[in-house]
Amino acid sequence: MSAADFGINTTARARFWRQLGALIRPSQRMLMVIALLVLTGALFELLPPMLIRWIVDDHLALGKREGLLTLALFYLGAITLGQGMAFVYGYLAASVAQGVLSDLRVTLFDHLQRLPASYFDHTPLGDAISRCTADIDTLDTLFTSGVATLVANLFRLLTIAAAMIILSPVLALAVALVLPPLIIVTRYFQVRIRDAERTSRKAVGEMNTRLQETLRGVEVIQAFKRETNFVTRFRQVLRRVLQASNRATIYASFYPPLTASITSGTIAFLLWAGTRDSFGAVNVSIGTLIAFALLLQRFFTPVTALGDEWQTVQGALSGAERILEVLALPADQQQPPQPRQQQTSGLMCEDVVFGYTPDAPVLHGVTLHVAAGEHVALVGRTGAGKTSMVHLLAGLYAPWQGTVRVAGHDPRALSDKDKRLAFGIVPQAAQLFSGTVMENLTLKDETVTQAAVVEATAISGADAFIRALPDGYCTELRGSGGGTGMQLSAGQAQLLTLTRALVSRPSVLLFDEATSFLDGASESALREALRATVLKRGAAVLTVAHRLATAREAHRVIVIDHGRIVEEGVPAELIASGGRFASLLELEAAGWDWRAAS
Repeated sequence: MSAADFGINTTARARFWRQLGALIRPSQRMLMVIALLVLTGALFELLPPMLIRWIVDDHLALGKREGLLTLALFYLGAITLGQGMAFVYGYLAASVAQGVLSDLRVTLFDHLQRLPASYFDHTPLGDAISRCTADIDTLDTLFTSGVATLVANLFRLLTIAAAMIILSPVLALAVALVLPPLIIVTRYFQVRIRDAERTSRKAVGEMNTRLQETLRGVEVIQAFKRETNFVTRFRQVLRRVLQASNRATIYASFYPPLTASITSGTIAFLLWAGTRDSFGAVNVSIGTLIAFALLLQRFFTPVTALGDEWQTVQGALSGAERILEVLALPADQQQPPQPRQQQTSGLMCEDVVFGYTPDAPVLHGVTLHVAAGEHVALVGRTGAGKTSMVHLLAGLYAPWQGTVRVAGHDPRALSDKDKRLAFGIVPQAAQLFSGTVMENLTLKDETVTQAAVVEATAISGADAFIRALPDGYCTELRGSGGGTGMQLSAGQAQLLTLTRALVSRPSVLLFDEATSFLDGASESALREALRATVLKRGAAVLTVAHRLATAREAHRVIVIDHGRIVEEGVPAELIASGGRFASLLELEAAGWDWRAAS
């Protein structure tokens, strides 16, 4: 069976199995023990038919009763030992599989976090979650119980086939005539179950995407009373999941009866031929015929079992296909470390061209400098390219053309530790995680001291409300994805994200509309605290301003429009010149929303 059978690129498939092999490698000794137990169990399963042959030919046919009890006890012992070994290797295989799958979940989760930000621009969040949950679960179902069964069945097929050939080459040759139609039937159902399971995996990813999207927007749905409409939309997605699942189930249900019919027909033919003494000429005794029929039945049992497991196998392979699609994606390529330059603070962009999709640039030759100790406000209408500038300076994307430097370095070349020291970022959406207030502020970075946290909360103004919480800094919070902790207001959550950016005393601060949920007094206090502390110690601050009051208090204002800088200068001078910034101030004073795209 080739990689093309699974629709997987050969290189990607080889990489996946290498990664899976690396996860399995620590359990190699245990796997060798399991393989030995499986082989021993398969050999024990050959004893009962051989004992039956002995009983029939050497005792029953001759009317000899001596020794039958001993043979019966041997028969019982062989079956007991075989089943006991099946229990042991099944348990050990499941234990190893759970450990491997746990490591695979961590590997996939870690890789998702290291993918370029552009991956999440075109991949629904629900689909990414589905690959970490539902697709791994398909492997879980297979590996926990299916792998041991499949391996044991493979050993059974090999040992039983060898035993049948040794027992009677003539009968084995007669049975070999049945194999071609069996292979054709197996291949027919294999392909169709594979395609159905692949469709099912994609449908499940779509279902998780729709579910995640709907539950995150439940407040909007309830406010507009559109619950029934969204239930209808979800039913449509579920219908596609059900159709794909039913298609796989139909094919999987047909396979076992067909193989069972072929098995029964073959055994019936052997028994009929034996009653007509057709095998007498080739020295096939009644005991041999009965033993061969029992072996033949045992030979087809794993084949039929494979049909029962085939839907699980194909579901797992489809899940693995989606997992390796992600693992095959290159992680965000960090630039090699640059030699330290004289500039130790500030940020700059030189002739930057950038966009999120090919042939659709968002920024066109932008040049921007913010010196150490300087506060620059970036102003522009919605879609002008302000957030894109922050993304580039944060190292989330690489520019198509031009140069980006933060604290004298390419932000994508900084180590994790250096990034925390180089810049702090406050995005538009306040992101909280399940855990305590302290854990949200430090992100469990043990190098961040209590004193640094207290200093940061004093600057942001968050200290007062944190101490008023039931357990202060140890208060459990509900994350942005939900949870059981305390729910903060939008303004409180934004104060925490501001504090998080300050705790490492970075040399550059990037604020992307970071005070949009703060009241005017809190925002004014924050600006004053930044001037007295952060700017005074030489940090560079770039603020995407949603209120022009913030921009008026900056050292410089840069107005950006359609990806180009159209105006730049000291706020007072720009106002006096009556240019673009002055026009925006007039619109805001008149009560107009100047941020709306023109």
